Amino acid sequence: MRVLLAALIVTSLASLRPMPANAYPPEVDRRVTQLPAAMLTARPPQALVDPRRQHAAERFLTYNRPLYFLWALFQVAAFLYLWASGTGARLRDLVRSRVRNTFAMRFVYGALLACIAGLASFPVSLVRYRLDYSYGLTTEHAPNWYYDGLVNGAVDACVAGAIVACVFALVDRTRFWYLYAMAGLFVVTLLLAFAEPVVVAPLYNHFSTLPAGAPIRARIEALATAAGVGEAPILVDDTSRRTTSIVADVAGFGPTKRIVLGDGLLANATPGEVLFLTARELGHYVHGDDFRLSLLWTFLFIFCTALAVVCADRVVFRRDDDPLARLSLVFAFLGIFGLAVAPIYNAYSRNNESRADAFAVALTHDRASAIRAYVRIADETLAPLCPARGVRLYFYNSPPIGTRIAKVAGSRDPCR
Repeated sequence: MRVLLAALIVTSLASLRPMPANAYPPEVDRRVTQLPAAMLTARPPQALVDPRRQHAAERFLTYNRPLYFLWALFQVAAFLYLWASGTGARLRDLVRSRVRNTFAMRFVYGALLACIAGLASFPVSLVRYRLDYSYGLTTEHAPNWYYDGLVNGAVDACVAGAIVACVFALVDRTRFWYLYAMAGLFVVTLLLAFAEPVVVAPLYNHFSTLPAGAPIRARIEALATAAGVGEAPILVDDTSRRTTSIVADVAGFGPTKRIVLGDGLLANATPGEVLFLTARELGHYVHGDDFRLSLLWTFLFIFCTALAVVCADRVVFRRDDDPLARLSLVFAFLGIFGLAVAPIYNAYSRNNESRADAFAVALTHDRASAIRAYVRIADETLAPLCPARGVRLYFYNSPPIGTRIAKVAGSRDPCR
C-alpha cells in the first residue's frame, strides 16, 4: 500500500511537467464554417467530415475504450482487496477509535471508501487526460485538471459518506429502511437537479451573463419563448479552458433554471449552430429529459445496489467482518453490476437525444445549421460517423453522427 501511494505521488508530480501544445488545429473550425449550406443538405455525411480527423478518431478510440473498463475495474479490485485483506476492517477500527459519534463515524468511513476508489482509478484517469490532451480534445493544463479532480473527489466523498451514514441510521431505526432509503435517493436526485447549477457547477466554471447588446441574445430569447421557457436567464461559462468542443446546456428548474452557452460555442460556431444547439437543450428541458435520466440512474443504482447486497451476503463472512467493513465487498459487486447496466442507461439517453434533435430542427427550421453543428462536433471531438454496432449499443449515449446527419437531411442512414 505504501509503495502504491509513493508511486501515485511520483506519477502526479511528473505529470505536472508542461506538455507539448495540443494537437487541435484551428483550421478545423474554419473549414466547417466555410462549408456552403447547399452542400451540407445535399452531400452524404462521409463527404462533409474531415477524413483526417476520422482516421484520428479511430486511433483515439482504440486506446480510449479499454481505459473505460480499466477505470472501473481498478476500483473494483481496490474494494476487493480492502475486504479480502482485512484492510477495510482495520480502517473501520481506526475511524471508530478517532470518531466517537456513530453517524459521523459512518460518514467518514463511507467518504474514505470513495477517496480510495478515486486513488485506485487515478492512474487510468491520468492516462485518459494525457490522451485527450495529446489528441487536442482538452485545453486544460495539469494543475487545473488536478483542481477539478480534487473538487470532484470531494463532492463524491461527501455524497458517498452521506448515503452510507443515512442508510445505516435507517437500518438502526426501522425494518423498512430500504423503502425509506429508496425514497430518500429519489428526493436527493430532485434536490441535486435543483441545486447543481447554483452550487456544484460554479465549483468548476465561471459564469457571466450574456450581454444584452449581443446580437445573438435576442434570437435566443425568441427561441426560448417559442419553446415556453422564455423567462430563463442566459449565461456564458468558460468551458473553453477545459475543452475544444462546442457546448450548450439548460440546467436547473424553477428558480434555478438557466440557459448556459459555452464561450467556445459563441467564439467558433455560426449563429445558426448556436441557435440549433440551444434549441436542442430547450427540447431536453421541455421534455424533462435530464430529470428523467436522473431518475433512471437512481433506479439503476438502487437495483444494482440490491443485487450487490444479495451477492455479498452469499460470500462467507470473515472473522473481523461487520456490515460496515463489508461495504467494500458490496461496492465491488456494485461496480461490476454498474458496468453491466450501462447500456440500458445509454439506450434511454439515445432516444432522448434523437427526440431533442427533431425538436430543434422543428423549432429553428434550419437543417443546414443542424448538419453543420454535427459536422463540427464530429471534427472537434473525434467522433466517428458510424462506429460498430456493438460499440454504439454499449458506449454511445447519443445516436452516431452519421445517423443524425442523415436524419436531418432526409437521406439514407450510412450507419445501417
